Amino acid sequence: MVEFFILSIIGIFIGVLVGMFGVGGGLFIVPVITYTLIGFHDYSFNDALIIGIASSLASIILSGIVSTISHHLNQNIEWYIVRKFIFGVVIGSSLVGFYLPKLPIDFIRYTFIFYTFFAAYKILLPRKVSQKKISVYFYHNNLIGLCFASFSGLIGIGGGTLFVPYLSSKGISMKKSIGIASCFGVFIGLCSSITIFLSWDLTSIDKTLMLGPIYIPAIIFLTLPGLILIKLSADRLQKISDKNIRRGFACLLIFIGFMMVLRN
Repeated sequence: MVEFFILSIIGIFIGVLVGMFGVGGGLFIVPVITYTLIGFHDYSFNDALIIGIASSLASIILSGIVSTISHHLNQNIEWYIVRKFIFGVVIGSSLVGFYLPKLPIDFIRYTFIFYTFFAAYKILLPRKVSQKKISVYFYHNNLIGLCFASFSGLIGIGGGTLFVPYLSSKGISMKKSIGIASCFGVFIGLCSSITIFLSWDLTSIDKTLMLGPIYIPAIIFLTLPGLILIKLSADRLQKISDKNIRRGFACLLIFIGFMMVLRN
């Protein structure tokens, strides 16, 4: 019961982040599930981390759908921009299950740490008048989508910390950048979850409360309690200025960066 209570409290906090900033919460979900499985179920770190990533991506499907609907109703999603990137996002996230076991975790970790601080810097000090626009070329946009989706799936996140700063740098408002990133998160979670489910065979673990590499209690107690707050947070976003959204998002990126530095 203690385990489920902890997951529920953290899930409520993550729901606020998803609605406000368009992130899938994966950078919080992955370590929470990993150390929950180690502490309460005596899993090895490697198995627990794999399950944490897979479970995080699965939970992002649910939270991303709620967030996307909320942002669509608030007219914060430009669907023509989504179409420019979606092919690359689907392909990139679909490859995750095949490459994740072969890449060094430390390389991914430190690359992401660098990116979070760099993105926070770019958001806090935006250009006064942006001359950058979304490329009109199919291959360019989808290459960006492929790279961001692949990287996001590898560490179990919805891609908000990658897509929001990028879209914002192209002159798209923070509100719409967050809405578009929420939509991408659904596809990243869905496609990555499918390939991870098909690719991984965790024969050494107890299959109780598991669906493949997905830890079911994490979906129930970590994701569901926060879903109602996603809608409330997305609505609240409408009342906040772009300047304050930038500051809040940058602070979140800095916090995530420090959390990744301290994570063992």
